[in-house]
Amino acid sequence: MSKREHYDSRMTESDPNSEEPFQLSGGPYAYERQELIVVSQHLSLILAELKNADVGFDEPAIRHSAILDLSLIPGINVAEAANKLIDKVLRLPRRSDPPARQIDQVLWALRELIAYRYAGWTPSIGKNRYVGRIHGAGEVSHGGGGHPRPIVGKFAVPSRAGGPGRGVRIGVLDSRLYPQEWLAGGWAARYSDTVDRNGEAFYSDGHATFVAGLILGRAPGATVDVQHVLDKEGKADSWKVAEAIVRFGQSGLDILNLSFVCYTEDGQPPLVLSTALDRLPPDLVVVAAAGNHGAIKDQDKKPGYPAALDDVIAVGAVVDATVDEPVLAEFSPNAPWVDVLAPGVDLKSTFLPTACEREYAEVLEFPNGWATWSGTSFAAALVSGAIAAGTDPGRVTARSAALDIFAELERSPAPTIGETQAKVLNVATF
Repeated sequence: MSKREHYDSRMTESDPNSEEPFQLSGGPYAYERQELIVVSQHLSLILAELKNADVGFDEPAIRHSAILDLSLIPGINVAEAANKLIDKVLRLPRRSDPPARQIDQVLWALRELIAYRYAGWTPSIGKNRYVGRIHGAGEVSHGGGGHPRPIVGKFAVPSRAGGPGRGVRIGVLDSRLYPQEWLAGGWAARYSDTVDRNGEAFYSDGHATFVAGLILGRAPGATVDVQHVLDKEGKADSWKVAEAIVRFGQSGLDILNLSFVCYTEDGQPPLVLSTALDRLPPDLVVVAAAGNHGAIKDQDKKPGYPAALDDVIAVGAVVDATVDEPVLAEFSPNAPWVDVLAPGVDLKSTFLPTACEREYAEVLEFPNGWATWSGTSFAAALVSGAIAAGTDPGRVTARSAALDIFAELERSPAPTIGETQAKVLNVATF
């Protein structure tokens, strides 16, 4: 087999991302197939490589983010780009084999060409990946605690008096918020960040509302500030999410709760999300859900981002934190990048009065606007609430409150669970 034939055989392997950009059901590594993201300082270098290989792209539509210091290159014909760039790589004396997916071949070839010229150095460059809600099968996470369910049997709606968390501001970057009655006085959101009371609502529309109820249940005096970044299907591209993380995180929050996830093929951090977290104030505490992929064969240790990033509290879920020997929830990742565990199965919290799984599906009623739901999203919300309850603005920062919690867990004789090396924070639930 000739060198070109060898490379062609790699390039003709099936591309799992050949579906339409928003078709997420084909695999967890969904991304915009015609876009690249690069550190702005090195944009001209990447553009020169593309032009030298006669690769087309939409130069007038290039987007620059000042807060991220990143640039997005759209309109790349990845099939053409992979062929032309690989032809150039073939002329190099030393090279590795290309990956299977065409967009990865483009990234690989650009790195090979630049590394050869600059003694192994390559610029930071990546994909515009998708992040998404982390519950329910068939979405970005490909697994999880299933759908929300109406509460069966007697349930007394708890009272919510003032108490811990007074003056604390917790940011929830998520879906839109439904102004559920029990949450009154405990949330802040623009009109555009709330659910239309008169429109059809999907289960995903109630995600932030469920999260907000869990946080306020632990810290009733706090304010949950909601900004929506996920659409009605519970997804968004990482470029949009990263800019929202930085703007929201720099707005004076004490805690930022991120209950969505992004995966990468090689397990390495996605460029745009890791860049966003690096831009946040040092005293801001970021809590993120670990993901709901633990029950998927050969994926239970896969890092979910932003949870697995440094200086982010990655939260997994246990079935019941009150028993002597808690067990990891089936959907929770079993890996040492998980920092802490909290209840995450059959939790009760605030929700929409009615909702359906998808368009034209059966509409369910949720009496009094409460539901039961499972997932690491909600374990993360409990941890955010616990940190908020220990925060006293002007006296005890959220970071100090978080460090206190982890110090107590470290002193606890309780064992770590599974391969997470994490202990269980026994947070009270409704």
